[in-house]
Amino acid sequence: MTRRIGKIAVLIMAIFALTFTGIVSAQDQLPGNVTITFAHTNDMHGRIVEGADVLGFPKIYSAVEQLKASNPNTLLIDAGDTFHGLPVVNIDRGETAVKLMNELGYVYMTTGNHDYNYGFDRLMELSKMAEFKILAANVYKDGERAFPAYDIREMGGVRVAFFGLATPETAYKADPKGIEGVTFGDPIVEAKLIVAELAGKYDLLVCISHVGIDDSSDPTSITVAKFVPQIDVIIDGHSHSTLADIEKKNTTSTLITSTGSYGAGLGVVDIVVGPDRKVISKTARTITPKNSPDLKANPSIAKVLDDLVKAQDAVLSQVVGRTEIKLEGTREIVRTQQSNLGTLIANSMLYATGADFALMNGGGIRDSIPVGDITMKQIYTVQPFGNFIQSGKVLGKEIDAILENGVGKLPAPDGRFPHVANLTYTLDASKPAGDRVSNIMIGGEPIDPEKEYTIATLNFIFNGGDDYRMLVGKAQNDYPTDAEVFMAYIKYLGTITNDNIVFKK
Repeated sequence: MTRRIGKIAVLIMAIFALTFTGIVSAQDQLPGNVTITFAHTNDMHGRIVEGADVLGFPKIYSAVEQLKASNPNTLLIDAGDTFHGLPVVNIDRGETAVKLMNELGYVYMTTGNHDYNYGFDRLMELSKMAEFKILAANVYKDGERAFPAYDIREMGGVRVAFFGLATPETAYKADPKGIEGVTFGDPIVEAKLIVAELAGKYDLLVCISHVGIDDSSDPTSITVAKFVPQIDVIIDGHSHSTLADIEKKNTTSTLITSTGSYGAGLGVVDIVVGPDRKVISKTARTITPKNSPDLKANPSIAKVLDDLVKAQDAVLSQVVGRTEIKLEGTREIVRTQQSNLGTLIANSMLYATGADFALMNGGGIRDSIPVGDITMKQIYTVQPFGNFIQSGKVLGKEIDAILENGVGKLPAPDGRFPHVANLTYTLDASKPAGDRVSNIMIGGEPIDPEKEYTIATLNFIFNGGDDYRMLVGKAQNDYPTDAEVFMAYIKYLGTITNDNIVFKK
């Protein structure tokens, strides 16, 4: 109650401060125009190694160095969901990501919901390893701010204030056990409080946000900009939006920018501040592999990354279980029929989530596992994409459309083919697509059309991947990556046989 009253009092002062900003004493004039550049990343999810559509840390370093050579008033920022994703960062629970971010010279970051996937305590450990500041004004642990809310630095004589905002959705998108005692304040309220506290102390206000612009999010970064117009720039994450996506939606005077996701690009923001310390112009662009084909990887960063990956090989060779049967992951099979490996993976989702049924798409199964010991490397070979397990609610009458989509391309092999757990159905592939599924049962019982069931599947599927568009917007809870969940289930089973593939609650 005391903290709430204190916030209300500060918010009243905020309104007063925002109304009478003209009474702040004037700063000295700048000798001329000053250009400030922010290079930024977001939602990398472990995509730090260069690929066809991934810029990669070595090239990001080179691009930032070029920006600094053109303008010394340049710094590098990340907007979250960086410590967790692919095996390269998961194996040591985010330490590799932090080490490389230190090498690249990141200055600021805010937390994404997936950065809590190792638990809050581990995130705090990573923050202590970081040579950059993690800012988050609205993250509280046991009633106290868990991270610095803001930081002010001078860039070319301009006072630039940075503050961070995390998505409140973290409260239910991260494992609740890992964030006990952690709360996430309203981004709009927290932003207003920061503006009030910093009144008269900055010339340029930058919000590093992992809030996003998804219509399902409340609030969005655009809403924050509408209610807190003092923010000059929002460097955003969470919704995996590109700069073009944001420009279509943003009607505020605040520049909001993001790079998409999965290391697809490096964002660049250029701000020109006039001698009177007022912003003259704000522009944004994105450096991508396609529009910068001549960008070369920095050899020293490439070597650091290569050495780290080699050091992880010893970890990847660790045995996590054993199978007495071949686990079938052949492409032509898993894209046309349910295999024992698909069954095992789908049941691992039930084990992790407690859902009523689970679905794994055949396209996400990339290899078989032969009889014998199972290593971490084999698991990450089978499931290399770093997708996250999510769960959500569907009505019984909606399940038919899910399954019809999954079998709709038969007899042709297709990545959408559904490998299911705790669900059975009758398939007649001779019928027209859309009318092939009947006799759907969950847990051995016919589905109730009006009953809500919990489905577990990949974030890729919940995002409409493989044309599962009927599941878009239905995800409610987040879990670790598919490979991590699969590995946990294998460890739980110990030795896999034909008799124990199916999870028994």
